[in-house]
Amino acid sequence: MTQITIRQSGGANIVSIPKAILNMLGLHVGSSLDLRVEDNRIVLAPVSAEPTLEELLAGSPKKNLDLTDDDRDWIQNDPIGKEV
Repeated sequence: MTQITIRQSGGANIVSIPKAILNMLGLHVGSSLDLRVEDNRIVLAPVSAEPTLEELLAGSPKKNLDLTDDDRDWIQNDPIGKEV
């Protein structure tokens, strides 16, 4: 077990997570952690939420999201198999 100390930086109380533990968990600066208290213990757990479609598309150039003529034809066509 690794012992760490609570420090103060500005108005925040902080703890440092050793680099070896970050590497072991695949975490890095900017990773999100869930903080909770269980049985009088502080528990930190990595947040591994799947990004939403909106988040994935947020960085895409808007012109790439425009419908093409082929897209419009496909949308207007009736299904020919069991797609529905």
